[in-house]
Amino acid sequence: MSDEAQAYKQAYSREKAARLEAEQLLDDKSRELFLKNQQLEASNKQLKEQHSALMRSEKMATLGTLSAGVAHEINNPLAFVYSNLGSLNGYVASYQKLLQLAQSWQDNEQLSASQTEQLRQLIETEDLAFISEDIIGLLADSQEGLDRMKDIVQNLRRFAHSQETGWEDVNLIEGLESTLKILNSQLKNTVIVDKHFEALPPVPGKANELNQTFLNIIVNACHAMKDTERPQLRIETGVAGNEVLIKITDNGCGMEEEVIQSLFDPFFTTKPVGEGTGMGMSISYSIIKDHQGRLQVASKPGIGTRFDIYLPLERNENTVSDSF
Repeated sequence: MSDEAQAYKQAYSREKAARLEAEQLLDDKSRELFLKNQQLEASNKQLKEQHSALMRSEKMATLGTLSAGVAHEINNPLAFVYSNLGSLNGYVASYQKLLQLAQSWQDNEQLSASQTEQLRQLIETEDLAFISEDIIGLLADSQEGLDRMKDIVQNLRRFAHSQETGWEDVNLIEGLESTLKILNSQLKNTVIVDKHFEALPPVPGKANELNQTFLNIIVNACHAMKDTERPQLRIETGVAGNEVLIKITDNGCGMEEEVIQSLFDPFFTTKPVGEGTGMGMSISYSIIKDHQGRLQVASKPGIGTRFDIYLPLERNENTVSDSF
């Protein structure tokens, strides 16, 4: 082989080695860039999730403070109106007895002609017979309105966590059974309750708050099944790893995705005006969050809805809850 050919071969080998090295370097850099891009996307997704959680936390904190103030301001006038209405019921009963007595004297001709005529004119002019009948309904409606206001105030106070109870070992099966007993009149002869209770270990929590969560979800399920031909409620319990799981499933109307997205927002409700405060599911979410658990929902329109409640078997005392 000539010197020229030998030089060419060496140059070619060097160029080929350099090209392969450059290609390998490009491949390595591309792979590194790809991995960093994936990490960046994951970090960006995590940042968005944290931002969303932070915004929700701030929103819940603000609404918690607002709810506490509103509940306090409403509770004071509500208390004396409630008391006054109770007294008024007693007063009206006394006036009705007086009217009935006067009418009996008139019917039995125990009054003079002049007195009978004066009483007749008074009853007709003031329409006392109608007032006597109508006032009972008016007072009943007023009482119902006050009861509704009282429920709203209690829900606002609960949402603001103004009533704290101590932590204890909670028997969730007992809580579910007691909740079903409370709702017995609402469920009886209308909703088929299918219970599949697996024995559960006690979990750290606040029994009254967890029972409130069960009640809110079951009441919502009953509302969703009001037009269902054969309403059925299925409640299941079990252990999933280091958590207990409670599933509450109904065969009601179900929910669209946009409803699910707003389900746990305070004051959001799909019920007609006057039938719901929109606080039940928000309170339930806050309670489960405070218990370091998870409240998840899956629903299909026309099929039904399932709520999954996860509660840890052990509470992490180093974790600060962001619920209110």
